[in-house]
Amino acid sequence: MSLTRLLQRLSIAHSPVQPARAACAHLSTVVHRPQATSSRAPYTALDARAGSRGVRAARTYATEASNLGNLSPAPGSTHSRKRVGRGRGSGLGKTSGKGHKGQKARSGNGKPAAHFEGGQTPLTRRYPKRGFTNINKEKLVPLNLNRLQHWIDRGLIDPSMPITMKELKESRCVHGIKDGVKLLGDGAEYLTAPNLHITVSKASESAIKAIEKLGGTIISRYYNRLTLRALVRPDMFIKKGKKIPRDADPIARRDLVYYSSEEKRGYLWVRAQADQTMAEMEAAEAGEASEVSEVKPVEGEQAKQPEVSA
Repeated sequence: MSLTRLLQRLSIAHSPVQPARAACAHLSTVVHRPQATSSRAPYTALDARAGSRGVRAARTYATEASNLGNLSPAPGSTHSRKRVGRGRGSGLGKTSGKGHKGQKARSGNGKPAAHFEGGQTPLTRRYPKRGFTNINKEKLVPLNLNRLQHWIDRGLIDPSMPITMKELKESRCVHGIKDGVKLLGDGAEYLTAPNLHITVSKASESAIKAIEKLGGTIISRYYNRLTLRALVRPDMFIKKGKKIPRDADPIARRDLVYYSSEEKRGYLWVRAQADQTMAEMEAAEAGEASEVSEVKPVEGEQAKQPEVSA
């Protein structure tokens, strides 16, 4: 036997892939190693024989076992952080890889919006058809009566106490309050709690009827962003040592009209009713006082005795 052949056998016998070949010995395909003069020739012959039979060649290498010590992300799934402006040696220094001047070197050079037409008048403004986006639209959280009754039945809201947006927020009956809460009349047939006193931003006509039918009251109160935050989270102002802002009154005409309406149960209408009632009571008291002063005799004069008929 030649020295080359002997060295080949010794290298194959001590190869780490030998256990993998032994594990594949039970396969139906028997692999015969022909005589060859190079170490690659047997594998080439094996691949050629498997290709001629139309089957895939068996693996001739072992896969390393995974354990907690060698776990790592899949190749290509993670990327190193791109740190720009840290010297020329990094390739991203000075101009941070943007080159010199031009629109692509400026800040805010990201992909423009789909409706951007290079600065010219957009087609939707040049030839308007219908509809628009109202930037003054209020984002009110809807609250149905059936959900309110469900929270009362679960004991999360006390119906004997006044219900404001603070109680609704703390009980998680509503979420994400931005401009306020609007009470809707859906599920009015499930409302059974009597004498509810609710204060929200707005309320529908059906919701007002359902609440007042059971002896309750509802008030539509105006809140801006600041006063609404003070109502829902007063602790934010207390922690910072700031004063809790007072309730604000509306300025816009549409808000003044809404919160002065009797049909909407606006708080300005309720305030006007209270002022009118107070004025009537004061007028009545003043009238009674004037009548008493007319009957009372003047000091220094004797009261006239009533004449007795003979």
